[in-house]
Amino acid sequence: MPESNKHTALVETIIKYIGREHAQIAALGIINDLSSPLYAEKPNRIDGFVPDVYAFDAPLTTIIIGEAKTRDDLETEHSRQQIVAFLSFLGHQNTGIFILAVPWQIKRRAQGIVSTLREAAGAESVKTVTLDDLGF
Repeated sequence: MPESNKHTALVETIIKYIGREHAQIAALGIINDLSSPLYAEKPNRIDGFVPDVYAFDAPLTTIIIGEAKTRDDLETEHSRQQIVAFLSFLGHQNTGIFILAVPWQIKRRAQGIVSTLREAAGAESVKTVTLDDLGF
């Protein structure tokens, strides 16, 4: 599967997970950065980075940021800076949740990276979830 298709599938895994695991939130809005109609709403930049998925409820009590990383981009400096920015932002919210979706082969490594970066960002209160492309 080409890299962009893998990334799209991982983003869709995040969206499905949010819909399933947070179904009890009545007014949950989910926006994503996938290709869509020209005027479709996209997530706002957070410290210069656009998340793949941004979900929020109304009134605002929970913010969920989802990011998809393929094998080739998980450990780049750009990805590290991006994840730290998202974790730091979520650390300042009432309830912040960060979801990272990766291919199953690198799930354990991804969990370790997120744990280290969460500590570096001072965002220990942020709940983190690591999903793989098998849907777990």
